[in-house]
Amino acid sequence: MTEQDKIKYETAFTMATSSIKYGPGVTREVGYDMKKLGSSRVMVVTDPNLSDSEPVTVSLQALREVNIETVLFDRARVEPTDTSFKEVIKFASSGNFDGFIGIGGGSSMDTAKIANLFSTYPAELLTYVNAPIGKGQPVPGPLKPMIAIPTTAGTGSEVTIWAVITNTKDNYKMAPGGWKLLPKVALVDPMMTVSMPPLLTAATGMDALSHAVEAYCNVAAMPQTDALAMAAIRLIAKHLGPAAANGSNIEAREGMAMASLEAGMAFSSAGCGGIHALGHQLSSQCGMPHGMAMAIMMPPLMKFNLIACVDRLADIAAAMGEKIEGLSKREAAEKTSLAVRQLSKSIGLPTTLTEYGADSKLIPSLAKWALKDGDLPGNPRVPTLEQIEELYKEAFTGSLD
Repeated sequence: MTEQDKIKYETAFTMATSSIKYGPGVTREVGYDMKKLGSSRVMVVTDPNLSDSEPVTVSLQALREVNIETVLFDRARVEPTDTSFKEVIKFASSGNFDGFIGIGGGSSMDTAKIANLFSTYPAELLTYVNAPIGKGQPVPGPLKPMIAIPTTAGTGSEVTIWAVITNTKDNYKMAPGGWKLLPKVALVDPMMTVSMPPLLTAATGMDALSHAVEAYCNVAAMPQTDALAMAAIRLIAKHLGPAAANGSNIEAREGMAMASLEAGMAFSSAGCGGIHALGHQLSSQCGMPHGMAMAIMMPPLMKFNLIACVDRLADIAAAMGEKIEGLSKREAAEKTSLAVRQLSKSIGLPTTLTEYGADSKLIPSLAKWALKDGDLPGNPRVPTLEQIEELYKEAFTGSLD
């Protein structure tokens, strides 16, 4: 059995998600939902930039109104590391909490997942990370109730089973995970994303697009994830530009919040692929924001994957609004990488690693860790080390020839 066959076998028709509430104002229901889950002392996790923001203050008020004791941890780090996770695990382990809430982007929600997991089942960080990097052990049992409240539209962490972390010794990304990490409730309130600045809106939106694209092209894709992924792509093509241009455009914010949610559900079941495998290393070794790394790596990986999933890339071109009438499947598929690059450029993101200022001398190291990344086997065409190095070179130059 090949690695890709094994992935298909192990993930076939496996799909679960959080209990989802979507719409303006649902954040105010966090107290009711936490009470319903049986929690009375809750750890609220967010980052320093959000500690006094509306999403946090509204949530704390709603919790206190139903007499739930709350303790705020506002030191979640953007792009979390093993060091920052150890800090939150220590905090959670000494707090006697019976519930967790993550408020913010993927980093805050992932940090809340880690606090819940390792305070409930103490272990080394690599214990629940998939091989070959980690030990690949399953989560031993149920976790305490967790509610996720996203304030960005991109990561989908509110409905995913992973918590992404950077190893500070060797600068690579890994992800403890398992179905038990899935938040019990996701409160997706588009109004909580209105304050996102344009660049963050753009980067997180491209992250959502990468989730949908990789879920749709993944070797473990299934009809349910296909439907979610394609719906997300259509919404992103329609709403990302307007959301980045005008943060007060409520229709665009609602569209992007739904797109992020749908893409999150899609990739949590189907998985990601080469875009994430190569993009992860850019964040850990070059300090590049995750969504920006996804935006840069999508075009070269789409071109590379074309021979393996030409029909699906043609579908994506149509979903993004490309004119494909009268074109062959291959001609239509070839439009996807250019369409993604055009979208990135239009919303103000760099389109090459050179434009970002990355160091091309890092290519051997980037490729080494990308080859070990747990997302790579889900790619429809698994590259060799030499091909990964070529993909990074293309990302530096922007060549799609």
